[in-house]
This record gives sequence, structure tokens and C-alpha cells, in this order.
Amino acid sequence: MELAIEINSAKDLDILKDQPIEQIEKLELFFYTSISLKFIEKIRNLRNLLIAGSVKDLSPLANCKSLKQLYISNRGAVNTLDFLQELELESLRLEGFTSKSDHLTIPHLPLLRNLEISSVSKMGDLSFLRDFSRLERIALFELNSKNLIDFVKLDQLVELRLTNMFQLKDLADLKTIPKLNTLYIHEFFINKKIKIDRKNELLKIVADLKQIDEIVLTINGESFRRAELLAELKK
Repeated sequence: MELAIEINSAKDLDILKDQPIEQIEKLELFFYTSISLKFIEKIRNLRNLLIAGSVKDLSPLANCKSLKQLYISNRGAVNTLDFLQELELESLRLEGFTSKSDHLTIPHLPLLRNLEISSVSKMGDLSFLRDFSRLERIALFELNSKNLIDFVKLDQLVELRLTNMFQLKDLADLKTIPKLNTLYIHEFFINKKIKIDRKNELLKIVADLKQIDEIVLTINGESFRRAELLAELKK
């Protein structure tokens, strides 16, 4: 059973009283006012959860033991993600929140296969991902990361997407990827203040990325694939 609720006050949760709680497997919650998440502990069979809006305390999610897919798009601050370590997540999406912690990290999630992180400014150091060996897909969007990671343990990785990762010093860490079906590097709205040439950075290593089946670099709508990049090296 799937359910979506817009929450402007605690009364909006009364809809749950008329639902067979044990049958709710997918829930989308859109918060327009901040209220406690304690109620969510009663939804025992919840497998897929989206939380969007203003939520001050996410810790009750630690009791959602059946949860497999979680999407958090929070307007406020998320100062810790430690509550996630109680879950057996397979897919996690984090989007658009701030934090009082200067080094926000994700606790180790041994079953995680899909990870998307978008515009989470305090999650710059991605080194914690090195041990997420089950990951099959990673998508990173507008983070302040200066470096990628050593990918050597991520031997299940199939797809890597890097979008507007303007702070990256270089792409050399891509050479540590054991095997990959597709690498997407996408940058748009490039302006004069951005002093980096991502195409040139990729040209430096593209010949060493034989373990990656497909490479797609897109800058302001102009796309380059592996064959085109290799051809430029021969000029």
C-alpha cells in the first residue's frame, strides 16, 4: 500500500487512523510545519520512505527496521546521520540540507546499493564511502568535495555520476575504480569564476580508464565520449 500526506499541522496525520497501518509499505511525507516523527514507529512494514520539508529530529527513523529505501530532502539542519546505522538500507538519497557539523558523514551501511547525495554542503569529505563495498550506483551533485575516494573496494560499482562537482581538484582517483559500466561527468551553468577545465582533467587520465565501459562528459550541453577524447589525445 502507498500513501502520500501533506502535513500542515499534526491533525493531518489523522488520516493514518483510517488506514491499515500494517499494509503501508511506501510513504511520502511533505512537511510544511515541523512536528515529531514519533508516529512513524507504528508503521512496522514500511519499506520505502520519502521525507521532504521541515523536520527537526529524524532519530525516530532508527526504529523503522523494515526500511529499505529512504529519501530525505530537509529544509533545516541535519546534524547527525547516526540513526541510519540501525537500518538495513539498500537505497539512500540525501538532498539540500545544512548541518552544524563541519564533517557530516554517513555511518557504514553494509547493504547499501544506491547512493545519491545532492547539495549537502557539509558533506565534503567522502572518504567514508571507501568501505561501502556493496554500492552499485553513486550520484553526487554540487558537493564541496575537493577529492574523490579510493574506489578499490567498490568492486560492485556499475554507475558513477558526478554533476557540478566544481571543487574537485582532479579526477585521478577514478583510476582506482576496479570496473564500471558508465561514468557520467556533467557540468552546467559554468561561469568565469570557476577556474577548472574538467575536460582537460579527464584527458589526462582517459587512456588509463580502460576498466570503464562508457565515459560521457557533458559541459554546458556539449558532450564528449571516450572515443572523441582519445582522438583529441592523438592530435
